[in-house]
Amino acid sequence: MIIEIGIDEKKQWNEIVRSFPRYDVFYLYEYVFAFMSENKSNGEPILLLYEKDSDRAINVVFKRDISLDEHLEGKVKEKQYYDLITPYGYGGFMGDIQDYDLLNQEYTDYCREKGYVCEFVRFELFSDYYAHYDGVTESRTHNVVRSLEAPLDEIWMDFKQKVRKNVKRANTYNLEIIIENTGEYLDDFLGIYYGTMDRSNAETEYYFSKGFFKNLNQMKENIMYFHVVHEGNIISTELVIYGAENAYSYLGGTNREFFDMRPNDFLKYEIIKWAKEKGLRNFVLGGGYGSDDGIFQYKTCLAPHGIKDFYIGRKVLDVSAYDELCHLRGAESNSMRLDRVGFFPEYRGG
Repeated sequence: MIIEIGIDEKKQWNEIVRSFPRYDVFYLYEYVFAFMSENKSNGEPILLLYEKDSDRAINVVFKRDISLDEHLEGKVKEKQYYDLITPYGYGGFMGDIQDYDLLNQEYTDYCREKGYVCEFVRFELFSDYYAHYDGVTESRTHNVVRSLEAPLDEIWMDFKQKVRKNVKRANTYNLEIIIENTGEYLDDFLGIYYGTMDRSNAETEYYFSKGFFKNLNQMKENIMYFHVVHEGNIISTELVIYGAENAYSYLGGTNREFFDMRPNDFLKYEIIKWAKEKGLRNFVLGGGYGSDDGIFQYKTCLAPHGIKDFYIGRKVLDVSAYDELCHLRGAESNSMRLDRVGFFPEYRGG
């Protein structure tokens, strides 16, 4: 009932993903290939196709060789233990599912047959798979979703007043917008993006390489750059990725010297107009760096009624192997009480 498609089967991979009318961008070949190429410790992506009677769904997981973890290097043999994680963003089984119990059983059997130790899932925002997941689920944070269903003038009036004020202010500076998917302005984008990461004291893993973006740029039908230009210079920029229905504010930033012009509010409104015209249903602004922090509060100003719980899931598939790995790491194992776990899996904790 579960068919596995490997990373060497690009054409078949994308044909399967796009055969789902509501597919999302995080399942596409180019998206996961970019992460695999960025760092081998990210693991090897696998597309899973589940079919049983009228039920049909897909899932993408990264199979990670635990021996490559910096904390366990030299303590574990290569290709002995693997764990699974969904891609950066959102994941889990997506499709048409009536019998979740059967899906869960088939998937668990599949994972145990393959020898996978455990799984960590970042659940899709627009699926109820999290509610049927047979591991432990939890929501610690929220995401902001700007619905695009209403007329544009109603969306505008739904913004908090300060957003409307900031967009009007930005318009007094004669800002222009460039919308492209060629990667022509990638160097400008990277300069602003890295500067934004520096200001945010971001983790090293978020400093994606130029090669990473070049790989993402291969999915022309699912990617778009938005650049705000003032007097010939790009001062704010954002990479948007999108699937059949949902666009995502992915990565970007603003040159701090131009904050007073409010280019980011201008930029977000231009993205919303573009996404609505394209026929997309939602623009996902995401969350904050921490739990409902200042970044999150800013995003809620664009969608005051669009706050959604973001769920994660944990599941231990091989308790003895999980406990052994925690022992090798010198970490306490809570394999039987995952509701008490902080970082998961515990043997990979910082």
